Amino acid sequence: MKGCVFMETSLENKEPARGMRLTLTKRDDGIYLSVREEKLLVYIKPEQLSAELLRRKIPHDATAVKEIYADNLGLERKIAELHAQMEDKPLLLVRMSQDQMKAYLILIPFLNGTKITAQDIERVLQDQKIIYGIKKEIIPLIPGEQDRYNEWLIAEGLPVIPGINAALIYYFNTQNIEIKPQELSDGSVDFHDLNLIQTVEEDALLVEKTPPQPGKSGMTVLGEERKALQGKDIRLPGGQNTKAAENGGKLLAAKAGHIVYANKKVNIYSSYEVKGDVDFNIGNIHFPGTVMVYGNVKTSFKVEATGDVVIYGNLEGMVKTDGNLQVKKGIVRGQAAVLGNIYARYIENSSVESKENIIVTEAIMHSTTTAARKVIVGGRKGLLVGGKCCAGEEIQARNIGSALGTVTTLEVGISPEIREEFKSLNKKLLELRDSYNKNDKILKTLQEIKQKYGELDNNKKDILLKSSRSQYHMSQEMAELDERRSELEALFANMEKAKVSVQETVYSGVTIFMGKATHTVPDEMKTVIFILEDHEIKYVTM
Repeated sequence: MKGCVFMETSLENKEPARGMRLTLTKRDDGIYLSVREEKLLVYIKPEQLSAELLRRKIPHDATAVKEIYADNLGLERKIAELHAQMEDKPLLLVRMSQDQMKAYLILIPFLNGTKITAQDIERVLQDQKIIYGIKKEIIPLIPGEQDRYNEWLIAEGLPVIPGINAALIYYFNTQNIEIKPQELSDGSVDFHDLNLIQTVEEDALLVEKTPPQPGKSGMTVLGEERKALQGKDIRLPGGQNTKAAENGGKLLAAKAGHIVYANKKVNIYSSYEVKGDVDFNIGNIHFPGTVMVYGNVKTSFKVEATGDVVIYGNLEGMVKTDGNLQVKKGIVRGQAAVLGNIYARYIENSSVESKENIIVTEAIMHSTTTAARKVIVGGRKGLLVGGKCCAGEEIQARNIGSALGTVTTLEVGISPEIREEFKSLNKKLLELRDSYNKNDKILKTLQEIKQKYGELDNNKKDILLKSSRSQYHMSQEMAELDERRSELEALFANMEKAKVSVQETVYSGVTIFMGKATHTVPDEMKTVIFILEDHEIKYVTM
């Protein structure tokens, strides 16, 4: 049994949209063909039929074949003469997909009624060198279907499974951050909080890598191996202040800061820079590190940081930081609450508080300034005038007050409020200790009863439980009060450092508080130092 193979050349050949019933009949005067379209599994093109007839030494009228196909009426029409050399056995055709991954067997019943066998099919496959993925379970079924035109998927190769490249999963926004103002409860939006900074804590997961997966090679029906592309690995995009973990599978933040993704690198910066003003274009800043503002912090905008804050322009809004605050120009109608030092050129109509020192190079005017240690106003002018200035240890300025008698209040050392707190705290501690001792006697008595009789009645059990709880809470409260008292005692110890130093002039209208003592400067004075001595404010010349 002979056969032929033809390759698919287009998608249209892979899944025929129509079928046909083709009948070749051998009569005394020649070979006749009829074609009728039916929904069968195979469609044999007229060119394919003509090629096979020629291969079987049957010269025929190719034009007549095409016309019969075109008529598609199922009517017989002579297409060839008989001759002795023609081969008129059934046709077995093999159709192979272009990628050689599928082979289809086509059976065309032929002239003399010869029956094909499974061996014929195997021989055709062998002739066409189809050796892999043969569906052997189908072969015995085909001879029983040879009276109709049909097509079977007779062999199928092993598909290539390409490898999967490693991929990176980012746990932050790598694109430009969308400016999205905060929506308030009433439906309006607050353009102060734009959330433009992506910040992370130390050891935060930044990027995770899914490892590459190997590919699996395939095999064609002709037994040819098709190599698979292997999955490619990829490096973690580690940059400044990042670290790899889990054998290069994860990228973590080596320190807290804000993320900058640029040039396919992830960087964590411990400082955040604003090239211009902090205004509606930037919004409020909340950052776990140092903030550099090369413009101004505008009115109603806020900068919060855990590191230093440096402002090259003016502070008109608010700064809250755990580090130092440096304002190259001035604090004007602004606010600041700083755990470190405050440095500014001038402070005007502002409210400023430092847990360390406030150092100003020109003037403090009509402001409220509070420093746990010192307030120093230096420079050529060195002016402190108007408002209220408080310092734990010292206030130092070149000139304090004005010739116009501007009201200026200075507080140094322990304020009256702190003294009242200290007195109230000591009184409460005495009361608590008295209650604690009384309660302790009750507990000891109940413990002795329990030890002697082995058990307490329900009433005594309740008293024991309540007394134990009360004892615990009182001990906790006393510990907290003792800690606060130690803090206040340390402040009292610094009262000997309390002083106001005036390098040039202090004017009438200036009032000084040191603890409970008060002193109002009656007349203009030059180069003096005010100190507390014997509970009174006294002055000495420098």
